[in-house]
Amino acid sequence: MPDSRHLTLTPNTVATVTLDYDYDNVEIVNVDGTATVYFTIDGSTPTVEGNGTIVLPAAVSGWSTEYNRPRGSAAEVRLISTGSPKIAVRGW
Repeated sequence: MPDSRHLTLTPNTVATVTLDYDYDNVEIVNVDGTATVYFTIDGSTPTVEGNGTIVLPAAVSGWSTEYNRPRGSAAEVRLISTGSPKIAVRGW
């Protein structure tokens, strides 16, 4: 069953979203497009414009990926932005 979370990021503060299951697919959506979002899906800590982070542009958009994680652990997404965009994270 899909699991979704909704949040508003606090500027320059890492937010961690832990989903209830070890999903193969995760989708991150910049709901209002007010700021660029940087995120990781491998448990590392993202930084603004940092190497090893994935970028979600300051536009109403979505991004999805398949990733492999050890079975038995919940899927974790960590996000950061210099602004306070509204974000949706969904696992399926």
